[in-house]
Amino acid sequence: MGLAARIVLVTAGLGMLLCSLGCKFEGALSREKSMPFASGLAPEAFFDPAGALAPGQAGIMAAKADYVLVGESHLSICDHKVEARIIELMAQAGAAPAVGLEMVSLDRQPVLDLFNQGELAPKDLEKALDWDKTWGFPFVMYLPIFQAARAHGLPVFALNAPGKVARKVGQTGLAGLSPEELDGLPPRIIPASPEEQADLRQAFKAHPALPLSSDQKRDWQSFLTVQAFWDTTMAYRAVEIRRELNRPVVIVAGDGHVGRGMGIAARLAVLDSEASRVVFGPARSDRVDPGEADVFFYCPPTGHAHLGLKIEPAGQELTVAEVEPGSKAQAAGFAPGDVLVAVGGQAMASLADLHRAAVEALMAGQDLSVEVRRQGTSLTLTVPMGPEAK
Repeated sequence: MGLAARIVLVTAGLGMLLCSLGCKFEGALSREKSMPFASGLAPEAFFDPAGALAPGQAGIMAAKADYVLVGESHLSICDHKVEARIIELMAQAGAAPAVGLEMVSLDRQPVLDLFNQGELAPKDLEKALDWDKTWGFPFVMYLPIFQAARAHGLPVFALNAPGKVARKVGQTGLAGLSPEELDGLPPRIIPASPEEQADLRQAFKAHPALPLSSDQKRDWQSFLTVQAFWDTTMAYRAVEIRRELNRPVVIVAGDGHVGRGMGIAARLAVLDSEASRVVFGPARSDRVDPGEADVFFYCPPTGHAHLGLKIEPAGQELTVAEVEPGSKAQAAGFAPGDVLVAVGGQAMASLADLHRAAVEALMAGQDLSVEVRRQGTSLTLTVPMGPEAK
């Protein structure tokens, strides 16, 4: 399986390397074991080492488990569609799971409580959760998950620790947290196994910004502590949810947190050892490591909503400064000096409006309509966003 690593540098006090929660590390072991299990796959298709699975079969497998861990690449639209589909299939099979999200931190649970009580619509959650600042990946990609939960009356829960708490834990451990910060957190951090540490060490060494400080050993320990803290917190909260509600829990997280029986899965084995678990993992080709997941879903590598435009503010306007050769923007006819006026029929107030509209068009497989002003003349440009667009 193609595995993508995404590392982010977070500076806080002494400085600390944090792996984004969606990271995945590709080691020699997984490459050596990879082998074809299925061919001729359609996007969103399920399969396991025995071969292709009908959606209903995958749903029944999930419905029989106490915990269903679904790994994702945060920028894969296909992955998010499959996550919603798994939730729907479980509900149709009579499992009625709770849905736990890595993307929402524990301090935002009151917002999700309002959603669970029917007081907030799925579309209202982007603003209510301050999604762009707290998670950052486009909310529209995750909207199908909330829509599936609402359609089947399923509760949604935050799993993750607030970022500022995680940074503090990396410096001081749990002992350095205040009583308020400790609220909802596990009483201890379950450390990474030697195998998991080996994977994490690859990412730590590969980061181009290293060394982060004069004490690389300290940086490594901080990094390792935060990773274990994240996974322990998410597992601990999932266990609490299952025991409180007496229903299975779907855990949606970056595939680096659930694959190969490590991450959250390993902590669940400690915290709720008698419970059953099934892991769904993304496959980018028909070659997978059978140890990565119990069930795979095929989501081919796809381009993001990059348009090929360099845009600069000019007073109250957004102006095209450069157009990348061979890009979607060039194919649509953009030119330097164009002033962006509207996108998808809605006036543009910021670059976020353009990005959101581009992702929505990409998800729907539709072209994107952008109105520009060029030398006093209004033009409507059509950006190809379908699956064949480059």
